[in-house]
Amino acid sequence: MVRAFVVVAAFGLALGPAAAAECRGTTQADLNACADSDLKRADAAMNAAYARLMKRIGPQAQAGLKEAQRAWLPYRDRTCDLEALGTTGGSAQPMVRAGCLAALTQERTKRLAGYLACEEGDLACVGNLAE
Repeated sequence: MVRAFVVVAAFGLALGPAAAAECRGTTQADLNACADSDLKRADAAMNAAYARLMKRIGPQAQAGLKEAQRAWLPYRDRTCDLEALGTTGGSAQPMVRAGCLAALTQERTKRLAGYLACEEGDLACVGNLAE
């Protein structure tokens, strides 16, 4: 029981106060649904940042970004499979996995958004690659 509380508390902290406050679930099924909703919001935000970036950059950078994103997605999924391994077969596994997926997706979104906010003269910033 203590382990379940620690997992739930860590999940809430990983998503931040806003996400944790939105979930008023009292059952594990409720918490799993909340985690899934958080993941869907994170995924939508990442997809929006990706689409904005794709419109801004040139064809060569688009091809590179597409390849990087295709490589990143399996990395994210396998990382979260690993992190949820300790809950295999348990009712909290969907929550733990979705929480991990949401957190990594939020990190990726920040990275993509950073490419949209390049400083002048930053030659390594993907958002400057208009070709």
